[in-house]
Amino acid sequence: MNTHSYQNLVIEVFDDPTYQSGSADNKYKYSKQYSSVDEGYQPTSKHGIKIYQDDKEWSSCIILGAAGGTRIHNTSSVVAGDQLLVCCADNIFCLSLPDLNLKWNTQADQVTCFQIYSFEEDYIIHGELGISRIDKNGNIKWQFGGSDIFVTLDGDEAFTLNTDHIELTDFGKGKYKVDFNGKTIADQFMSSL
Repeated sequence: MNTHSYQNLVIEVFDDPTYQSGSADNKYKYSKQYSSVDEGYQPTSKHGIKIYQDDKEWSSCIILGAAGGTRIHNTSSVVAGDQLLVCCADNIFCLSLPDLNLKWNTQADQVTCFQIYSFEEDYIIHGELGISRIDKNGNIKWQFGGSDIFVTLDGDEAFTLNTDHIELTDFGKGKYKVDFNGKTIADQFMSSL
C-alpha cells in the first residue's frame, strides 16, 4: 500500500488482485472504475484507491490495466497539486483530487510502468522498455530506450533520478546517463559475465 496526504485527506493506493468487475463478492466496493483494458482481455493489474477524511471514506475508484503486471509500492504513485498519478500496467492514470475523476490516461511504456516521479511541471516514468517524460496533460514529451529492458536481478539500481541526469542500467548491464531532454550524456556497455 502507498499512502499520500492531500489537504486534510488521506489517500490509500493498494493492490486489489481479486477484484472482478460487476461481482458482488469483491472485498472492496468502489464508486468509480477506470480501465485501459481492451475488450476480451483480462486485467493484469488492479489498483484500488480510497480517500478518507477523519476515517470516513470520501471517494473511491479502481483502475484496471492489461500488459505487464504492476504492484503498488512507494514510487508507483505520486500526488502533484490536485492530481493523483498511478502506474497501472503500461499506463499512467491521472485522477483529480479529491473526487477521483479520470483526467487522462497515457500508455507510457509498451509493457510496464514501474515508477513515476514529479519533475518540474512534468513526470518522469521508469518503464520496462523505456524511460518517458510526460507533461501535466499526459502528452509524451520524449522516450528513451536502451539495448535491453531496464530491469536488473543482481541488486543494481536499474533507474536512479539524480539532480542533473538519470542513470540507467539495463538487463544486459548496459549503463546509460540521460539528461532531462531524453538525450544520452554517456553510455557504456559492459559484457555480462
